[in-house]
Amino acid sequence: MAPLSTLAGILGLSVVSGINLYLAVLTVGLAERFHWISGLPSELHILAHPAVLIAATLLCLIEFFADKVPFVTVIWDGIHTFVRPVGGALLALGVAGNLHPTVQVIAMLAGGTIALGTHGSKMGFRLLAHTTPEPTAHSLISIAEDVGVVGLLVLAYRHPYVAIPLLVSIILLTALMLPLLFRVLHFLLAGFAGRILSWVRGASRHEVSEWAELAILELDVKGSQRVVRAFARRVKGAPRLKDGFLARIGGRWHFLHRGLFKTKTIAMDEAGLDPLRVGKGLLWDSLVFLQGGKAQVFFLPKDWARTFHSEVEEPHRDLKEVF
Repeated sequence: MAPLSTLAGILGLSVVSGINLYLAVLTVGLAERFHWISGLPSELHILAHPAVLIAATLLCLIEFFADKVPFVTVIWDGIHTFVRPVGGALLALGVAGNLHPTVQVIAMLAGGTIALGTHGSKMGFRLLAHTTPEPTAHSLISIAEDVGVVGLLVLAYRHPYVAIPLLVSIILLTALMLPLLFRVLHFLLAGFAGRILSWVRGASRHEVSEWAELAILELDVKGSQRVVRAFARRVKGAPRLKDGFLARIGGRWHFLHRGLFKTKTIAMDEAGLDPLRVGKGLLWDSLVFLQGGKAQVFFLPKDWARTFHSEVEEPHRDLKEVF
């Protein structure tokens, strides 16, 4: 392969592996088997083997349906946090199979990192799309992703001059989304851990961070007896999926979270002594408060939700959401 084609192949397979690894394997395997592309390193010829093509097809079909259901896609993407980066690293290593061993190692590391970045960006976008968890919307997003995977691979191997600038732009955009990526991964891990712990116990007050306790005392020396961990879903003044604590202080609920240099506090309206609505899901519960007359939505991990429900009287209105 020419140097530019090799670079385009490494970048292209790394980017798309984080979106749909199985479709990437199937596309390259079919292209190799039917001679739609030529000059691939011998390490990638295995993708054209009938057994690999059958396995990739079956997994593609499973992902096709799993990726269309709002709740299932979160679980599916969470599991593939450990699969797609490894796949991206191995495919990038295969593209660099004819190069110097040092270059192969660099390609493998870059491939895994890029795949992890695009995978995290996909998860973050999908979680934000849960604001309107409709199967139709998720189906359209999933189909657009699948078309993008095939289109980027075709562009990478047919028109590397065009593909490389586009792929570099996608990688840079992914890098800019790293803060959201880390919040998404943290959010998912907290959700899974909270679900498991909630089967045994609720969260306790000693699990509240020291910085949050100090912030509560600054607002009211009497402190607060009601504090729960929460993630900002749609809250004015807080980044999406920002981790923090909801505390009822002086008759009002406040959301406390760490900024770059200090702790930030967001107060809900005095009229909203308790949440307006409570939604119960499998991994998280949701709470809706008022701030400035607008709804502020929070996610509670299930262990903290168990504590919240045991301490706060259930509101009259119930909002059922499944995440």
